[in-house]
Amino acid sequence: MNTVTDAFEHLGIAPTRDLKTIKRAYAAALKAVDQASEREAFERLRHAYEQALAWAARVEDDEEEEEEEEEEDNEDERENGQADHSEPGAPEAPPPTPPGDPSRLDAPSPFAPPSARPPVSPLPPVPVPQHSDDARQALRHWTDRLRDAAPGTAAAVLEAALADPRLLHLDSHAQLEARIAGLLHENPIGRAELFDTAARRFQWTDRNARPIASTAAAHWISRVVNQGLQWHAQAPAAIELQRQALDMAMRVASPQPEQTRRFADVLQNMASDLPDWFALHLGAQGHAHLPAWQASQARLAPQWARQAGRKERYFGTRRKAVNTLVGGIFVLVLVTAVLLGVMNRLLGSHTPPATAAAGNSHKVGAGAPPATPEPVLAYEFTGAVTRDSCESAEEFVHESNWLQIEDNDAVALLATRAMRCQDKGLWSRKDDTLMACLRAERAAALGAGRPEDAKRCLKPEAGVR
Repeated sequence: MNTVTDAFEHLGIAPTRDLKTIKRAYAAALKAVDQASEREAFERLRHAYEQALAWAARVEDDEEEEEEEEEEDNEDERENGQADHSEPGAPEAPPPTPPGDPSRLDAPSPFAPPSARPPVSPLPPVPVPQHSDDARQALRHWTDRLRDAAPGTAAAVLEAALADPRLLHLDSHAQLEARIAGLLHENPIGRAELFDTAARRFQWTDRNARPIASTAAAHWISRVVNQGLQWHAQAPAAIELQRQALDMAMRVASPQPEQTRRFADVLQNMASDLPDWFALHLGAQGHAHLPAWQASQARLAPQWARQAGRKERYFGTRRKAVNTLVGGIFVLVLVTAVLLGVMNRLLGSHTPPATAAAGNSHKVGAGAPPATPEPVLAYEFTGAVTRDSCESAEEFVHESNWLQIEDNDAVALLATRAMRCQDKGLWSRKDDTLMACLRAERAAALGAGRPEDAKRCLKPEAGVR
């Protein structure tokens, strides 16, 4: 505190010699300072209070001394006047001058020559007290202006309010701060610009700041400041994504699925993690659009959950991804083979197989179908061994010319398929001589170390024996 004026401004009152007024101002300012955590602020306030008291006491002492000196001078003048009247021939003394105005401390004494004593220093100018009705009207006027301020004008309106002659008193500034805090607390939607302007002007973001506001509004301001610090501490990419989400919510009333997928979770996270900051920075139009965004997210969430589950199931780990890739390649090869077989059957000429002779269908010589000029391939019998596939294989074995084709691999494949169906009990013919012949030929070929020749089962039964 360098001047007396600064001390009285810190106390929030005009310079005065009334000690009671100074003490009341100090008591009111002390309530806004936490002496335990704000020791430096408390010391500044205490220094201002002591300086104001010292100034008031010094001015009062000076006035008392001056009055005493004036009384002494008056007494001397009266004594000298009486002595002059007692001497004959003495000139008549001039009438005494009335004492000066005691309220003018800077006026020279009428009983002493100007050079006899230095003049008293004038008091700092005392501002004219503001009329309470004018101040209240100004507060209402500027509060309404700040409430309805257009985007980009909040700072200019606040500076104009602080410069209003009706609000030059520090108490009026404190009341304006309390009104702004209450306005923001009661209706924060879309008022981020006003909050930032007030926070800079009234130092709400300073460490250990104590806004002049109600308890609820002060706690709300503290939460907003803390949530703002938390938001700024995020990664730049996250901050940019959240800005895009706020802008998209303001502009789009009915989001598309891709917009919902990208920004709905971001908006929901901000609303849950930074609720007070989010309410300030999302305008009224954006808050009106939020239900549509939430409905779109609720409608699409089950589909996203299923997609996420499938992604986790097949590609959740590196091993799962490799297994999925290998399985896909296997299925692709299998489907390609089946399609090739079907195309060969559709493009080639097919002659219906001849039916077996009556009474000899279960013998090797007679049971094998007779030769036909157009052989039939058997590549289509692949995949799992099921009852339907085994029934098709059994019909194909006994009613087609598959033993006459030149592709030994295809013949061996179909024979193996038929044997697997027999082993699983899915072969309807219990005493199938053709299958018995095929099994015997395979065993003989393996024992002799020669290639399997399934055509031997076309020979007459006597030859097989």
